[in-house]
Amino acid sequence: MDLLDMLAVRFHFGGHFVNHGNKREYIRGREALSYIDRDKVSLPEVVGHLRDHLNVSEGVLLHWLFPGMELHNGLCVLVDDRACQFMSDSIVELGVADIFVEDAPVENGSGNDSDRERNVSDFEDELVDM
Repeated sequence: MDLLDMLAVRFHFGGHFVNHGNKREYIRGREALSYIDRDKVSLPEVVGHLRDHLNVSEGVLLHWLFPGMELHNGLCVLVDDRACQFMSDSIVELGVADIFVEDAPVENGSGNDSDRERNVSDFEDELVDM
C-alpha cells in the first residue's frame, strides 16, 4: 500500500495538560506511532489503534492538533467519524496527526488500578453484538 494512503498518527498518552498563561503543554506522557488506512479513518478505528498501546478508559477525550497550530489554540476534539475524517483530510504530504489523550476525571475513591480496569470500554464487544 502507498504511504499516501496511510495516515500516520502519533498518540500522546499517560500525561496531562498544564496551562501557563496563554501557553499549554502536555507533560509526563509517552508517545506511540500508528498507521491507519485513510479509507478506514473513523472514531472506532482511531480508538482501536490507541488500544494497541494502552487500556482506554470510559470517558477518555481525544484531541488532535491542527497542523501549524499550538496546543493553546489548535486542539480539536475527536467526537465522531466526521471529525476524524476532517483530521485525515487536514494532514497532507506525509504529515503526522498528533492525538493527545486526556483521561476522564477520576471520581473520589475510584483512583486505584482495579477501578480503572473496570472502566475499560467494551466497545469492540458491542460491535460484535450488533
